[in-house]
Amino acid sequence: METDTDNFSIPGAVEVTMTTLYLMEQYSTVKVEGEALRVQFPKDRTTNQRGRMVRVPLAKIDQVMVLGDITLTTPALQTLLQRGIPVHYLSQYGQSYGTLTANPGKNSGLRMAQCALRADPARQFAVARQCVAGKLANMRTLLLRYARSREPGDQTALDNAASQVRHCLHQLKHLAAPLAIDPADRMHGLGPLLGLEGSGSSAYYGALGTMLRSPWEFPGRVKRPPTDPVNAMLSFGYTLLTKQVASLVWAVGLDPGIGVLHQPGFGKPALALDLVEQFRPLVVDSVVITLLNTGQLKPDDFQYEMGGCRLDDAARKLFLTKFEARLEEKVQHPVFSYKATYRRCIELQARLFAKYALGETDQYVPFTVR
Repeated sequence: METDTDNFSIPGAVEVTMTTLYLMEQYSTVKVEGEALRVQFPKDRTTNQRGRMVRVPLAKIDQVMVLGDITLTTPALQTLLQRGIPVHYLSQYGQSYGTLTANPGKNSGLRMAQCALRADPARQFAVARQCVAGKLANMRTLLLRYARSREPGDQTALDNAASQVRHCLHQLKHLAAPLAIDPADRMHGLGPLLGLEGSGSSAYYGALGTMLRSPWEFPGRVKRPPTDPVNAMLSFGYTLLTKQVASLVWAVGLDPGIGVLHQPGFGKPALALDLVEQFRPLVVDSVVITLLNTGQLKPDDFQYEMGGCRLDDAARKLFLTKFEARLEEKVQHPVFSYKATYRRCIELQARLFAKYALGETDQYVPFTVR
């Protein structure tokens, strides 16, 4: 077991950072023991010896990710909820099942303002447009970054994709908010906005394969299930990042189920999905491209089953390690002009959304990097 002041890990079993506890060892049991969680691993089936045990200080944990068949006792869950620590349940391979959270915060006024924003077509459109603008701007940034280091042919393809995304951004500025929403409109007045988002995303994902080095290929975005290694990593990363955003939205006092771009639905974290759009290219896509282009993952690190593709246990742990490291990287925030980790920037974006909902600022500024 490696330890330091920031994190410790047991390969293939538990990964802990200052904010997230990932539980990955199947059939483990988690109990509360004083000011720590006690993780008991299952017996070794070949030797029938008792499994290892590790204690995780509660003071290090801001959220828990449970991947697969792992048991948290009632006292353990109660302790986590009392401390406001959300527990996210996923399949062993990253499919989201749901989240267990403590009682809503006491700031009912903020949630009322959030609902009022959602009911105001002009203000809702304004924030939704900014979320899309942030997403497209960061996609364009990633395309241009990789274009600088590619061969002329690939560079041209990436530059062309960046130009298409830029064109969508330009058109986005001229979209007018609907004066009223037709009850029969399934897009709730956001049709033109979603069209530009789709066009920009199509250009970006169409060029993502060009950012990858041999032997990796990207057939285009494929979900449910992902059919290739790149899509498997993207889907896994997007799920993890959305859980991160949802936790920070709760912490700010907002309701993650009431969004502006994504429509509310039963168990759907619409606001988290709105805010995560700005961070997907910078956090998840960047990690995926780096892991593949640097050879840290190989084709045999992936498993195929029932038409889908997924990371094996070792690859999944490596991905989690790099994903968390990316969240802890510092970048300059476009509004506050100081450097903060990506994780802290996500929280700041939630707070900016809250300020706009309360009428304390006249616009929501998306998170973008140069």
